[in-house]
Amino acid sequence: MKPFSFSLLTAVSACALAFSPAIVRAQFTYPGCDDLKAADFKATELFNRHGTSALAGDETIEEPVQFDFHTVKAAGKVSQVDIYFVQRTGGVKFYDGAAKKVSDVGHINVLGAGDNGLMGIALNPDFDKNKWIYLWYSPNQKIGQNRILRLVRITVKPDNTLDMASEKKLIEILASKSDSWHSGGPMQFDAYGDMWLTIGNNSPDLDTAACSAGNNVLSKTDSTTSGEWGPSNTANMRGGILRIHPDSSEKGYRIPSGNFGEYWAGEFDKQGKTALAAEYRNPVKVLPEIYVKGNRSNYSFGIHPVKRWLAWGEVNYSSSNDEFNLVSHPVFAGYPYFHNNNIPTCNHGKDVNAPSNDSPFNNGVSVLPPATPGMINNLVNVAISGPIYVFDKSLDSPIKFPPHLHLSWFTMSFQSNQAHIHTLDTVAVKVAKTQRVDNGILSALKQRSAVEAKYGPDGALYVLNYDGFYTTINPGITRIDYVGNCHVAVAARPVVAHAAAPDARVTASALEVPGAGPHILSLYDAGGRLRFRYASAGAANYAFADLRARHGLPRGLYHARVETPQGAVERMLPLL
Repeated sequence: MKPFSFSLLTAVSACALAFSPAIVRAQFTYPGCDDLKAADFKATELFNRHGTSALAGDETIEEPVQFDFHTVKAAGKVSQVDIYFVQRTGGVKFYDGAAKKVSDVGHINVLGAGDNGLMGIALNPDFDKNKWIYLWYSPNQKIGQNRILRLVRITVKPDNTLDMASEKKLIEILASKSDSWHSGGPMQFDAYGDMWLTIGNNSPDLDTAACSAGNNVLSKTDSTTSGEWGPSNTANMRGGILRIHPDSSEKGYRIPSGNFGEYWAGEFDKQGKTALAAEYRNPVKVLPEIYVKGNRSNYSFGIHPVKRWLAWGEVNYSSSNDEFNLVSHPVFAGYPYFHNNNIPTCNHGKDVNAPSNDSPFNNGVSVLPPATPGMINNLVNVAISGPIYVFDKSLDSPIKFPPHLHLSWFTMSFQSNQAHIHTLDTVAVKVAKTQRVDNGILSALKQRSAVEAKYGPDGALYVLNYDGFYTTINPGITRIDYVGNCHVAVAARPVVAHAAAPDARVTASALEVPGAGPHILSLYDAGGRLRFRYASAGAANYAFADLRARHGLPRGLYHARVETPQGAVERMLPLL
């Protein structure tokens, strides 16, 4: 059996479907356009192992697991989409969108057992300038008996190969002694230049028949299987989702405001739990990189690029308990104490509202936030979260997905090859309706053993098909185009420069613009309506409480744009 993060599921039989929310068969509509139908979408294989596509083939493709885009523009339009992708066995490959050819650009020497190997890739938002590429892998070395998980930055040379001498280590995690599974790897940048990275529990955990000492998730004697060393340990990055802001500093990144420790310190302060809040502000007790804790196998996620709602799929050890999650702030997802709809993993007696980690392996806080149940439970076996779609009127592309699917969340199943589109509420973080797309309308979206899906710079949906485990397929990437007749007129939008001045920072209580020189602050509500615009001659500190009081703003999320002659940046302001 080929290794991957889904091979340790106890049973691969189809789960009993208990959909939440209910599956609907209603059409996707948009004013002035025809309802969506299957014929509105066209699936084209860009490349695969055997070259059955007319476009590209490469017989050396083996276990591709993650990918990212490089965009070529001409006259302001996307003229070419290139793809970098990684293979679990260590290969880094490049698909040339113009030549329609796959080539090798580098190889990482990995310790490739189980889910270990080269498992993640992301290009810096300013890749055309700095040529930085980020990789997540398990190096072919150990510290004592423990394996290692590592995030690095590597520069791509002018000949489009990796400059291994430039490798800079950003994060290194001590893994367990037999960490064969759930090592993480998926990475994405949001619209603000923050990188999100998932890491699973990184340990075998199937024997959960009892919670006594032994080979189970709550073992007090064996860190190899204990979920309390990783997922519920806030001083450990395993079993969670990180958020950092890569930069050119010596460390290679800084910490964005509002991560797990900062957020929950604020919440506990509101509850009068000042001692607990102080623990959460301690960067030794709660690592500042952490955004989510309590994950088992979270090898898939998507982000709303502006609102930064975080969506991920969670593969649980029982095949009938997989879940999809959607949150707007840091959470404890429950594992190893709870999964699915906060179902206890075993008879441990933990309080779902304040689970405690009293394990001898825990060096983080002992009292955790309330366990957050899955947003959608029991929908598929082997849950794979795809992206959240935001229709962009300023994108001039004939194949971009239509406005019918604005604010929709695409999910898949690696095992059952099902796909669903969940329409999200426009304000609240919740699913309004769910449409199964592999049986009825939008049937062109059905894929095979998909492990990742992303909307490309051209607005089309790209799906990576894996190979191995339950079936042998022809791995590669498929692009799904919209070929229907609903094309909304393109609206101009200023370009957002990721690295431009000023440095607009969002703290727990204010928007800080520390840079010297003039700037303009524009604030928009969730509906896109301009609420006010300021011009400032220099550095400024915009307190949330003052902005709300001065302008009579209701509580909610607002979109701020800070402009200078050198460029502009955008930030989300939680005026709560």
